[in-house]
Amino acid sequence: MPRCAASAASAIALKTPEPRRAHSIRGRLLGYLLLPLLLLVAAGFWIDHHTLVMPVYAAFDRSLSRTATEIAAHIEQQPDGQLKVRWPEPPGASRGFGRHPPPRLTWHGPSHRPPSPGFAAPSFAHHAPPPHFRPHETFLFRVSRADGSTIAGNADLVAAPIEHNNLGYRNADYHGTPVRAVSLRTTVAGEALLVTAAETMHWRDRVVHRLDTIIGLGDSLQLLLVLAISMLGITVALRPLRRLREQIASQSPEKLKPLPTAPIPGEVRPLVDSLNTLLMTVRDSAQSQQHFLTNAAHQLRTPLTGLKAQLEVLARENAGGPQQARIAALQGGIDRLAHTANQLLALARAEPSAHRASDFTPLALPELVGAVVSTLLDRSLVADVDLGADCQPAEVEGIHWLLHELLVNLVDNAIRHTPPGGQVTVRCGTTEGLAYLEVEDDGPGIPPDLRQRVRERFYHAGGNGQGSGLGLSIVEEIARTHRGRLLILDGSTGGARMRVEFPAAG
Repeated sequence: MPRCAASAASAIALKTPEPRRAHSIRGRLLGYLLLPLLLLVAAGFWIDHHTLVMPVYAAFDRSLSRTATEIAAHIEQQPDGQLKVRWPEPPGASRGFGRHPPPRLTWHGPSHRPPSPGFAAPSFAHHAPPPHFRPHETFLFRVSRADGSTIAGNADLVAAPIEHNNLGYRNADYHGTPVRAVSLRTTVAGEALLVTAAETMHWRDRVVHRLDTIIGLGDSLQLLLVLAISMLGITVALRPLRRLREQIASQSPEKLKPLPTAPIPGEVRPLVDSLNTLLMTVRDSAQSQQHFLTNAAHQLRTPLTGLKAQLEVLARENAGGPQQARIAALQGGIDRLAHTANQLLALARAEPSAHRASDFTPLALPELVGAVVSTLLDRSLVADVDLGADCQPAEVEGIHWLLHELLVNLVDNAIRHTPPGGQVTVRCGTTEGLAYLEVEDDGPGIPPDLRQRVRERFYHAGGNGQGSGLGLSIVEEIARTHRGRLLILDGSTGGARMRVEFPAAG
């Protein structure tokens, strides 16, 4: 049962979806603005369409009704009593057709006289042939009696129902083509007649399409302008957040300082206040640990010094005695313990948060190298190691005693790992705008797979327990305090080459 429960728990853990990446504030604001803007544009397009298209349709209908009135005005009674539509000149010259140029209209019906050039003038015979529809506007008409019999025009043209003012409009279908028709009720020679005029929808649809295109382009342009202005406004409004991000990114992990709240918007200020509280808590905790480590190292140094002095007295009193070997071993352990305490103290004092900007002064690296080589020359002679220096002019902004401690640790490690008869060379100079300190030895070197681990505290690369295992940790802390970096490279003779690069002064 426990195994099954563990399997089920593992399956559930595997199926747990990963949290989605949160969208940016700019993206969210644009998203919240885009949908209402699109709805407003759609509503505006619908309103503009109906506001502009309805008058256009009304204008076309009025023109079509004038055409029907024009036809009704030319219905005359012949001497024999028959009614006839008499058209003395082409309709294109009439006032009712001023809206359409004559070439765009096609009239249908047999003609009693040759048509005028470019325009077919009908005589409105009793039976007009079905129209031949062309890409341009086509005009149809019909004059009929109350009983439905056709006097002239297209007999199969359906009349529109009369609504008011003896006029009526309708959309109809004539031989598969949509047309707009108007019917006019009139009286000629005491006889009630119905005049119907119709035209295809090509021209009015074309005008409406143009209007819709203009409206759509105008609304789209307005939408783009609003989005551009909104994007600019959002960018300007988010500048305080960008500056806050830059301040947080430039904040040194070692020097935790509260963020300024003066230029921060009111909506973000609670977040900044909470972040400052967290920064202060972390800084206080780090300082407490540092103070504890410093105090512990100080407290260890005094009794260790006294103990070391007592062991030296005891060794002189028992010189050549049977306890001499044990006393020597005890002295070695006390020396290592004292060295470790000193290294712990140096590590605590090397923390970047323990120093102010005013502590940094211009330092000449050749002078520093000369001082360290002079200090460790006796130790190198005891270890039978040739200690030398190769200095080029270089200057950095730093703390003298910290850089001295850094170089002492590097040279001490190099002497410790160099076999008798070997060489240790200390160099300094400037290359590619960076100042550097470098220590190279003839020892066994450090394999590439261990170069990261030797930076860890209390790690012994040789595995023999010599040293405190804090030397390179101290070097790296001091390098970070001076905005530098520690590089572990191969030496020219197979040993290790420790290089610390700093920003050059000025």
